[in-house]
Amino acid sequence: MGKVATLSSAVRESLSKDFNSQFFSLCLFVCAFTPVVRRYPVFLGRAHRSAQRQELHIQTVLQVNRTLYIGARFTPLPSVIIISFCLVCLFFLQGECRNFIKVLLKQDGGLFVCGTNAFNPLCANYTRDSLEMVGEPISGMARCPYDPRHANVALFAGNGSLFTGTVTDFLAIDAVIYRSLGDSPALRTVKHDSKWFREPYFVSAMEWGPHIYFFFREMAMEFHHLEKVMVSRVARVCKSDLGGSQRVLEKQWTTFLKARLNCSVPGDSHFYFNLLHATSGIIRMQGRDVILGLFSTPPNSIPGSAVCVFDMQQLAHVFEGRFKEQKSPESIWTPVPDEAVPKPRYYYAKCM
Repeated sequence: MGKVATLSSAVRESLSKDFNSQFFSLCLFVCAFTPVVRRYPVFLGRAHRSAQRQELHIQTVLQVNRTLYIGARFTPLPSVIIISFCLVCLFFLQGECRNFIKVLLKQDGGLFVCGTNAFNPLCANYTRDSLEMVGEPISGMARCPYDPRHANVALFAGNGSLFTGTVTDFLAIDAVIYRSLGDSPALRTVKHDSKWFREPYFVSAMEWGPHIYFFFREMAMEFHHLEKVMVSRVARVCKSDLGGSQRVLEKQWTTFLKARLNCSVPGDSHFYFNLLHATSGIIRMQGRDVILGLFSTPPNSIPGSAVCVFDMQQLAHVFEGRFKEQKSPESIWTPVPDEAVPKPRYYYAKCM
């Protein structure tokens, strides 16, 4: 028997700093691990010098080589400018008036981190080794949610642009897919348009070819208007999208498309698993790029769950298929005739 390897770990916490009218706090736990581990220490989340067990409030994790970064919760020290806002926040939302790390990404040899910052989201760059802030923090609006209970996704594409799926307001009314940073112009989805989004819950985002794909679930628009049916979707945009003109879709996506994800048991009457909860990354399976999705039935249905496999080539082919439209709020959704579809569609499919 070989010797039992031990696990070395270090927990680092970035101290909050006062930046006149703004502040930003970061709480990251860093665990460096050895190649062979046979016994795993457990971090119980106990407070300093206290035997009382604390909740971890883990929001996101990121593995970089042999280091695991965990974005959790931290209590910020607010500046005088926003103390009044924090008092209101503490009165109504005491548990959430902290800094929850919601975005944790690799960038240029460092870390790009965004936190809710007591309902005043901010983002900043940090070094990986010492977790020191690099430069000044920037606004987290459209990059990070205000409330830690709101789902969000984020990734840096190969062209250096940041793509995020989140909400831009305190009440989570304005859901958005947003591109920022990098050399491309900032773009977003149309605001307050239920045909683009209707109460989405973002699950994951990934880069594949010239597109960014977003996986989420939302309230369906294509069913009877009195029904509230949650379905799972995949949306995509071109990384090279330049936005519209001053007359139409200015500073908004022109290549945004979405389709329903079908995870069901086939038969005379399909049994659908409508709620997407998680996806894998893109993996290679039998020579094809695929993703795995974890689905379940809604709470008011027969309990059930399933894992469905989606071929990325087939997903891309779906976006080259026929569109659906609703001619009036009372009408059902019907396929759009080919002659009514703007030509050419090649740009939207190939991002030319």
